[in-house]
Amino acid sequence: MRQAWRLMLIGLLIACQSCATQMLWDNTDPKERIWIDADKTTEAALRRRGVAYEVYESPHGRAYLIEKSGWRKMGDYQLRVLGTPVALALDAATTVLVVGVYVAAADPEGASHLIRVISK
Repeated sequence: MRQAWRLMLIGLLIACQSCATQMLWDNTDPKERIWIDADKTTEAALRRRGVAYEVYESPHGRAYLIEKSGWRKMGDYQLRVLGTPVALALDAATTVLVVGVYVAAADPEGASHLIRVISK
C-alpha cells in the first residue's frame, strides 16, 4: 500500500512538471495560424481584407488557416513575457507541494518535526 502511494505521488510530480508554463507557451504561439471554418467566411472576404491564408480540405469540410496579424503576434509575445514568471512560480509551487506531500507520507514524524522547526 505504501509503495503504491509513493508511486502515485512520483507520477503526479512527473506529470505536473511545467504544466502551466507549457500551456501558456502553447496557447500564445505567435507562429500558429488561426483556424476558421469555411461556413464562417469566404475566400473572397479574406482576399478583400488582404489576409494571408491557406485552404484546408478535410473529410469534415473546408476551412482556412489564417496568419495572425502583427498586433495579435505582439499580444502573444507580451502575454509570454508577462505570464512566464507567474507560470514558472506556479509550476515550482506545484513541485514543492508534491515533494512535501511525498516527504510527509514517507516520514510523517520527520515531516512534523520539520514543520515545528519552520513555524518557530
